[in-house]
Amino acid sequence: MNLMQNKVVSALFLFCATYALAYIPGESGFVSLENEHGIWGNPAGVAAFDSKGALISYDYDNSIKDFRVGGNLEHWAAGFEYTQGPHHLDFSRWSLIHGNALWNRTIFVGERVNAIRTAEFTGTEWSMDLGVMIRPLSFVSLGYSCDNVLYAGPQAPERVQNLGATLRLGPLFSVSYDVEDFEDHRLLFELGLYGVRWGFRMPLYGDDEYRLTFSTSFGAYNNVALHVYDDLLPKGGAWGYHSARNPNASLSAQIIRVPLDMQVAETEDEFSFFRKSSISIWHVRNLFEHMLRDPACGLVILDFSGYKGNIGVSSEIDRYVKKLKARGSKVVAYMDDIRPAVLLASAHVDRIAVEPSAHMNWRGLGGNILFYKGLFDKLGVKAEFLRHGAYKSAVEPYVADSMSKEARDNFDTLYHDLWTALQTYISMRGVGPQMSSEKAYKHLDSLAGEPLVTASAAKRAGLVDTLLYLDQVPSYALKTFFDIDYPNAAYRTWTPTGKKIFNESWAPRAKIALLNIDGTIDSRMERSVLESIRKLPGTGAEALIVRVSSPGGSAIASDKIWAALRNISEIGIPVVSSIGYMGASGGYYIACAGDKILAEPMAIVGSIGIYGGKVDASGLMEKIGLKAETVKTHEYADATTFTRPWTDREKAALQAYMDEFYDRFTGVVSKATGIPQATVDTAYGGGRVMIGIKALAAGLVHGLGGIDDAIAVAKQLADIGENTDVDLQVLGSGHSLTLPTPGSKMLYQLSDWTEYIYDLSRPQLWAVEPALFEPALLGIE
Repeated sequence: MNLMQNKVVSALFLFCATYALAYIPGESGFVSLENEHGIWGNPAGVAAFDSKGALISYDYDNSIKDFRVGGNLEHWAAGFEYTQGPHHLDFSRWSLIHGNALWNRTIFVGERVNAIRTAEFTGTEWSMDLGVMIRPLSFVSLGYSCDNVLYAGPQAPERVQNLGATLRLGPLFSVSYDVEDFEDHRLLFELGLYGVRWGFRMPLYGDDEYRLTFSTSFGAYNNVALHVYDDLLPKGGAWGYHSARNPNASLSAQIIRVPLDMQVAETEDEFSFFRKSSISIWHVRNLFEHMLRDPACGLVILDFSGYKGNIGVSSEIDRYVKKLKARGSKVVAYMDDIRPAVLLASAHVDRIAVEPSAHMNWRGLGGNILFYKGLFDKLGVKAEFLRHGAYKSAVEPYVADSMSKEARDNFDTLYHDLWTALQTYISMRGVGPQMSSEKAYKHLDSLAGEPLVTASAAKRAGLVDTLLYLDQVPSYALKTFFDIDYPNAAYRTWTPTGKKIFNESWAPRAKIALLNIDGTIDSRMERSVLESIRKLPGTGAEALIVRVSSPGGSAIASDKIWAALRNISEIGIPVVSSIGYMGASGGYYIACAGDKILAEPMAIVGSIGIYGGKVDASGLMEKIGLKAETVKTHEYADATTFTRPWTDREKAALQAYMDEFYDRFTGVVSKATGIPQATVDTAYGGGRVMIGIKALAAGLVHGLGGIDDAIAVAKQLADIGENTDVDLQVLGSGHSLTLPTPGSKMLYQLSDWTEYIYDLSRPQLWAVEPALFEPALLGIE
């Protein structure tokens, strides 16, 4: 082989090999390892493998052929083995395996049921095998299995007991000792080197043979192995597939495009015949976690074309941008609409590229409330709403012609605080060449006073770096960051995903549950949330994070959810509340169930108050000729009807209820924050709202931060080690916690409609904020 051929072979080898320490498919029999997906060997390995997958192997040695095929889920597996050889050797085995992980993946147990047919006897032999695997330390694994614990069939097979231990000596090397039925003793040495895992099985005593295994990854989901026996001839191999993605398996450095070209929300569409209209922030976070572990992701393009996301979501994306940059990646943001939300999500990218015809919207924050009272007066409709709290302004559009002074002052302060915080954060990246954050802040503020709308104006102002089309960004990035001229550079698209990360770590993992309170709180959300909370104690979760992005809703539903969460805390499971975009009114009420409350710095927090009422349509009915006749047993039996107004006594009764609930609300806040109840009422109650930064100064929240900060606090409260890996379990279906979008009405169930009509047919007691806080109206979506 000449020098050129050697180079070609070496290049192919390096191309195929990866730096991932992928498992060895086809190396079985060592009961302390999860090799072969737990389908064979120790059945406890099914749960220890931690990924769905499939496995095929074939070996031919000493005229004996052995073929195996199987597949596994997270706790179940099935396999088939067929062996044929001289002297009428004809053996087949069907296996069904089940396994469980206990004590944060410290102990694994499993059982296997086998159906065996062979030429040695007539009929089917049934047997059961049991196994256990213990990992007391992150570098030690102990295993035990017993075959044929129970059996039924033509013969009575002997029980076979296996013991083993594995010691990982660093990330690249491990050694295993195994004894089968106290007769055959052997060692297994594993070494990860040059993208290949080398496995050498060496017999110590008994009837066994030497075997050398070479294993490597192909892509992120496949592994192949070659078996070399003691005569130094390759006589077998295996292919294994795992559905969890191996983030270390990329073959070469790539330019990655991440499409964030739609609504990114706390939860996503549950139903979609075609393309979903939203992406879950959890899928976005998961993709970033893959990229953080993948050495190939050195250059990332975040495509914000068509992006919509609130403050909490945009802040989460920006935090991951900082993580990517900290590990050495270069990040470019591409956008076709220059808006505060996109700039917030891009606050720490290396470069911002904008589509040349993009529209610029940097004019501050603003919104409006539509007042209906004038229309109602003309129609003869009267909205009879009562409230507790002068700042609880949600009722004003129905009972007043304009905004009250209290409401206007509150909103004006909120908007200016939010704009200041938003502008300050975005200016941290700097604007234009050699401009400090302080100068950038002043520049951005003055820029908001100019009616600029074009992308070229944004570039001249230093708000963005360059004007390009998306396909031009890869070559621009290569030239900018690495001084490489490559006009034909292209990207690969990695979409947000729910795929697990393939994790071979033996370290114990803590389980933390997460509950989404996303959207308006109503009776449907109440039932779904309460069902999830009641199941929580049986999940093994050590802590619960309540992610709140809600303007509130039903006061009664909020109170029920709060009580259920407090019960979780009182039985010993710490609860941490994480306020994303908004934790207002009923949303804040629920957040107060947390042992600790965190909020995004720019989250909308507070609105401690309540209102309620009904619509009196008697005037409209008279105008259009409708008449209602009432039959009742008592004077106030028809108090909730829309055919007549409330009496003074009925109004007083409702006001008394709201006063009592308001007192309960302020008491809940006082208990959660330690602020005297009287202070909660006079200083922060009555419907006042504020951003997270001010809420922290007021003591309404305990800290600022996002999801990762909430996880860190949950670890502290649950006495989980700071470096312990966490399995985050999202409770229930996030979509069942939100009101359906208008576009999905065709997918409503009949029960949804009847419940909605039922809710409308009775007077409501609300703790919800007006649509003035919608991200689109604020200009921050």
